[in-house]
Amino acid sequence: MIVLLWACVAILAYLYLPPLDDRLTGNLSDLVPEPEGFVSGPAGDVSPASESPGAPSPAPAEGPGTSEEQGPDAEVPPGAVPGGSEEESAGTASLSGVVEAPAMLVFTDPGGLDAGERAEISARLAALPAGPERPYRLVSAVPLEPGTLGSGPSAGDPTALPALLFFESGISPTGIGTGMEQALERVLEAGDEFGVEATGPAPAQNESADAIEETLPVLTLVTLAVIFVILAATYRSLVTPLVPLASIGLSAFLTLRLLAYFAERLEVQIPSQVEPVILVLLFGVGTDYALFLLSRTRQALFSGANRLDAAQESVAGAGPVVFSSAAVLVAAFAVLVGAELEIYRTLGPGLGLALLTLTAVTLTLVPALLALFGRAAFGRRAFAGRRSGPASELRPRSRLVLRRPGLVAGTIVTALLVGTVGLFGLRIGFDQVGALPDDAPAARGYAALAEGFPAGILAPVNVIVSGEDLVASPAGLDRLRSEMWASGGYAAVIGPEDAGLVPGVEFVSADGTAARFVLVFYDDPYSPRSLDQVQNLRDTLPQMLERSGLDGARAEVGGQVVLASEARAVSNADLVGLAPLVFGVAFLVLALLLRTPVAPVYLLLATALGFAATLGAATVFFQGLLGQEGLVYYVPFALFLLLVALGSDYNIFIMAAIREEIRNRPLREAVSVALSRTGRTINAAGLALSASFALLALIPLDDFRQIGLTVAVGILLDTFVIRPLLVPAFVLLIGRAGFWPAKVRE
Repeated sequence: MIVLLWACVAILAYLYLPPLDDRLTGNLSDLVPEPEGFVSGPAGDVSPASESPGAPSPAPAEGPGTSEEQGPDAEVPPGAVPGGSEEESAGTASLSGVVEAPAMLVFTDPGGLDAGERAEISARLAALPAGPERPYRLVSAVPLEPGTLGSGPSAGDPTALPALLFFESGISPTGIGTGMEQALERVLEAGDEFGVEATGPAPAQNESADAIEETLPVLTLVTLAVIFVILAATYRSLVTPLVPLASIGLSAFLTLRLLAYFAERLEVQIPSQVEPVILVLLFGVGTDYALFLLSRTRQALFSGANRLDAAQESVAGAGPVVFSSAAVLVAAFAVLVGAELEIYRTLGPGLGLALLTLTAVTLTLVPALLALFGRAAFGRRAFAGRRSGPASELRPRSRLVLRRPGLVAGTIVTALLVGTVGLFGLRIGFDQVGALPDDAPAARGYAALAEGFPAGILAPVNVIVSGEDLVASPAGLDRLRSEMWASGGYAAVIGPEDAGLVPGVEFVSADGTAARFVLVFYDDPYSPRSLDQVQNLRDTLPQMLERSGLDGARAEVGGQVVLASEARAVSNADLVGLAPLVFGVAFLVLALLLRTPVAPVYLLLATALGFAATLGAATVFFQGLLGQEGLVYYVPFALFLLLVALGSDYNIFIMAAIREEIRNRPLREAVSVALSRTGRTINAAGLALSASFALLALIPLDDFRQIGLTVAVGILLDTFVIRPLLVPAFVLLIGRAGFWPAKVRE
């Protein structure tokens, strides 16, 4: 009956619940709260040179913070100010918005683009917004000649010529991609000796989302195959893995459908990075929970129970452990509702929903399938024989824990502390283009751009200064420009005196109360060093204004790179602010389950050491060995959350086993029996969970490689070092006091 019931639920979900694809987004402005003093929207009047009869009147160019609806046909909601709110526009007098294109074309010629080729390119770009074949919602295509935005003088013909593409306000990244592809087709003609590549923030977002979507089916199949192999090797049966895989598959399908349903009802977007993380979490944790039930069922069947009684005993024995583990996970994920960063606020409820669904399916479907198949679920050889005593099943390392717990604990804690040394070199970045494979179109376009122009043209920083009659204080604006130059790292600081460099963009407002500066980095604008410069600029702008003699003026900043800097800062703040709550929730659940406030202290201490050592090792590996600029901004937060939450699985499993054994045995013997009884299950569960996360590296994006491999290493450390060695050593060292107020025999 239960199996048929879940089959009916799956059919109904397929028929009546929406798929998740339509609710996914990768747009940075959807994920990051705009910081105080942030300038959004397009700058200036970049209107097309001409319009075709009947063509829609183009709105200002697309900029971060515009109203965004999913899909290429999204429009600005009625009453909205394109490119920003009325308050934002009013806050910067009559000079608002940013000089930043969501996409750009990069024309290249290794031999140099001569004046004739550049003139031909400019003519083709000028014609793009005109006529009936205007690329989708394109407003303007502005070429940047040598000497523009910090490209510097050229001894010969430039090898690259970028062109900024501006689109109507309200267009989605998908729509920008469509318009960019159409523009790319129109500017190329047969016989051209130059080539053209496309790049920019919007193409990078689209290609990241495409990489996830294209790789997800492969990731799913490979993960299921790896879990099958691990379980088949553990139980020496080709039938056993089918039980947890059926439960995992159903849980994953229902979770994604329910997530899409709630997102649709609440009118929210789901970050594209969330779906793979939810899937691998379901695969790994679903395997863990199923293994707990399989272990109990197999023990009961070996003891002579029939298949129905064995299934009931598995729920009675492992059910509280599964339920308590799920409670820790769901409670920890629920804490993320209080996060500032949108990706965390979405990830938390999504993971919580996944765990609730998984728990309900596992605790009902797995026992039902085991009751249905009985001994056949484990194969013939599973009950052929059994070694006599638990002590004979202990590995040498476990025997060492029983004999010398102080030596084991001291050695492991020292090694973990050494691993944390890598944290001193930790750098955090937000590189959307750099995370792509080298052969991705946006990455190729960025490489071509960086050959002839400063890489910072991809995402310049905009500073708008507003105050009383700034035009009357040109010396003050000059001093401010010098102050920004002196802060270092910029290839160009474009101000009012350079107004002609960017066609169609005003650098001084008509009433003289606002002035614009555009700052272009030498290096990758999303690198940790550039983000540090952005943060430093935001922090020191008030002092710069004061030193420049512009005491009554105020400055605001804008651009995608400012949002990236804010994402990093907010993520760090979320980690610092929410970590105590996550620890508090885990402590409370562990204390209630183990009925002591003592054990959770050293259990969570061990988890914290494992997290710090893992993050330190990841820093050394990715930054030192692989030479990457830094870790993606959400890696530390996600690693902390997942290791604390998932580590509680094994804490609960092994401590529940020890607590069960100390009812009838002395403490040392109880630890020995518990280690023997849980060793194979924890090892298999840890391998399956770590493999699930490691396979995230199949997605060809640096951020998924970082989070997948880092979490996998943390889980392996937890599985084969912390739980079987450090935790039992702590239990033996602390002794009876660790189970207070319960009475325990020494």
